[in-house]
Amino acid sequence: MWRCLAASVTGPSHTKSGAPCQDSQRTRVLTRGGVETLVACVADGAGSAAKSQDGSSLACETILDLATEYFDTNQGSFEKFDQETAARWFCEARDRIARLAEKREDKLRDYATTLCVAVLGPERALFLQVGDGAMVARRTGVMGVVFWPQSGEYANSTTFLTIDQVEEHVAFCAADGAFADVALFTDGIERLALSFEGQTPHAPFFEPLFKTLRSSPDPDALNPELTKFLDSESMRNRSDDDKTVVLAAQTAAR
Repeated sequence: MWRCLAASVTGPSHTKSGAPCQDSQRTRVLTRGGVETLVACVADGAGSAAKSQDGSSLACETILDLATEYFDTNQGSFEKFDQETAARWFCEARDRIARLAEKREDKLRDYATTLCVAVLGPERALFLQVGDGAMVARRTGVMGVVFWPQSGEYANSTTFLTIDQVEEHVAFCAADGAFADVALFTDGIERLALSFEGQTPHAPFFEPLFKTLRSSPDPDALNPELTKFLDSESMRNRSDDDKTVVLAAQTAAR
């Protein structure tokens, strides 16, 4: 059984300027015949884009819709999910954002956002990503970074879901077997969660979080604590960006 924990907090720089938190995150556990598949996503709206909080939110909502539809259509199996399907999902998310921008008479670039997606079933796991942020996953006791954060052509730049031909930039990975833990997070905590020297997860960051999530008698009660942690002075001093993290753990470690 999956347990999930998630929080987003506004970064100090956004608080100072009066901007909202532009990150979004969603999780959903799909169930068929008593077997669970976790769908989780995080999206980081561009700080330079006026409506990027709406872009990141709609991107996550679109993924949950598409994953649920795929799950129902394929009797709970993601066995045939491939790079082409991953590209279609991201193009659909982009198209929905484009339609929202057109309806509001805005420019698509005003909704710029990154997007990280994990779909974890009992027999297969899928990871999809455009832009920065990262995903960390563990199985058979080994924890690793799925994709290293995608940097853009210039410093502090990245690739956004809203660009033309986004399908050419979708990183896709499929892995057979079940995973025990997964974390998705935006770039506001990259420097805390990743060891850049070895391009590995920073275990002292994740281990206490996964352990607490797995052992807590009331996982839902942990969400305010995670929000408090992300908004703590020590975290704010590390990064002035918005911070989002989604953590999910199987109750029986794999």
